[in-house]
Amino acid sequence: MGKKAASECKNSTCDGCKIEGKLMCTHTKKDLLGFFLGGVWFFIFFITGMIIGKFYLWLIIWIGLAASFFIYFEALVLCRHCPHYAEPGKTLTCHANWGLPKIPKYDPKPLATWEKVFWIVYVAILFLWFVPFFIISSQWLILTLTSLSVIIGFSLLITKRCTRCYQISCPLNRTPPAVRKTFFENFPTFGKSYEERL
Repeated sequence: MGKKAASECKNSTCDGCKIEGKLMCTHTKKDLLGFFLGGVWFFIFFITGMIIGKFYLWLIIWIGLAASFFIYFEALVLCRHCPHYAEPGKTLTCHANWGLPKIPKYDPKPLATWEKVFWIVYVAILFLWFVPFFIISSQWLILTLTSLSVIIGFSLLITKRCTRCYQISCPLNRTPPAVRKTFFENFPTFGKSYEERL
């Protein structure tokens, strides 16, 4: 008996699957660690710079925005449209948002245009929040380090995670067409929903 397939997959195991390893239908601890390491430097440099600059109120506001995003709004516009959201349990078990609550109702349809725009704008606000504060306080080194952490983290995300992610309708998704085709065959609920939306 091979590795158990994802709950929404029509197959019971990953044995013989054409896309095993090419798509994170099921993921490993290495996937979790890779995602964490790709983003942790941003938080270190960002929080350090905000504290050095004594932007305490703006840091608290950012923490509130970030908490609202990761606990609810990202699930509302992105996560609830992903097969991971259909997995058993009240919290997510994906490589990106492990442990976060499933508050909005699951919906296998692809993201609507407004959801994609909302997600992109919210992410841009969160990860570019530091720019005016570090310029105002002339923290050029920390500005450079934080900017580099965003650029490198985003590049790693696009090249290492988004090419294997099965949240197919995410605006950053870069899954190859052949893999998408097999995904829709293995996950017929999503295949049908995507056909209906198109």
